Amino acid sequence: MELFLETSLSSLYLALINNQKIIDKIELKALVKKTDALFEQINLLFVRNNVSINDIKKIKITIGPGSFSGARIALLYARSICQLSNIKLAITTTYELIKKQLELKNQFEGYIKIKANRYNTYLIHFDKLTNKFLSSEIIDEQNQYHELDYDFLETNFEKFETCFQEISDLMGIELCYLHDPQIGGL
Repeated sequence: MELFLETSLSSLYLALINNQKIIDKIELKALVKKTDALFEQINLLFVRNNVSINDIKKIKITIGPGSFSGARIALLYARSICQLSNIKLAITTTYELIKKQLELKNQFEGYIKIKANRYNTYLIHFDKLTNKFLSSEIIDEQNQYHELDYDFLETNFEKFETCFQEISDLMGIELCYLHDPQIGGL
């Protein structure tokens, strides 16, 4: 059994995965304060499925870009659990999941837009030959960005497996920030 946590984008999304299929999930849309909700919702998901943390063999998370504190909360939870157990950790960026989604839907055009904050969007370009991350910039578009289609993800999760990379150096994980985070009013 695996636990998937996506906290970098606007929603809080958790899923239990068995044999590369999502068997149950919780999605709280447009949730700003995810910290307390994450722990409550993981407990709810476990209780609902008669599962404990001891049943989990791997945790999969996104490491950004997206919400500064959102990206941090999944990493801190997953890394703490994995350090104290034999649970494996696999990571991916939000843009890799969205790129895979667009590719599977035949809608990928060489770039992705991800909401950076309430005022800006990340424009992420990919190399045309290698299809790898090339560059990013912040643009002033508030309402035009790609979103992760969680329903599509649920029905096609096995096709997203290639996006994840298993990590052995838990303390070496760095979150994906495409610009310097703004903390407070600075």
